[in-house]
Amino acid sequence: YDWDVGNEAISDNGDEYLRDTPARRAIGDDYVIKAFEFARAASQNVQLYYNDYSIEVPGKREKALRLIKELQAAGAHIDGLGFQSH
Repeated sequence: YDWDVGNEAISDNGDEYLRDTPARRAIGDDYVIKAFEFARAASQNVQLYYNDYSIEVPGKREKALRLIKELQAAGAHIDGLGFQSH
C-alpha cells in the first residue's frame, strides 16, 4: 500500500514557499513534516509519498526539493514524490 501524505502544499506564488491552508494555519509551517510522522506512526507497512503538480516548473521544483530535504533532515520517512498530471 501507499499513501499520499502531503499533497499540494507548495505555493505557486513567487517566493512564497508553502500555500496558505487551514492545516498550516492550525499546526504551523511544519505541518507536512508532522503529517509524515503521524502517517509512519499509524502504519509501518505503507509507502509514504509527497504529491504535487507543476513540479517540472523550475521554481516549484526547487521548492519541492527544499521540502524533501526538510523532511529528510527532520527524520521523516518519505518513499517517493508524485508528479501530478491531468
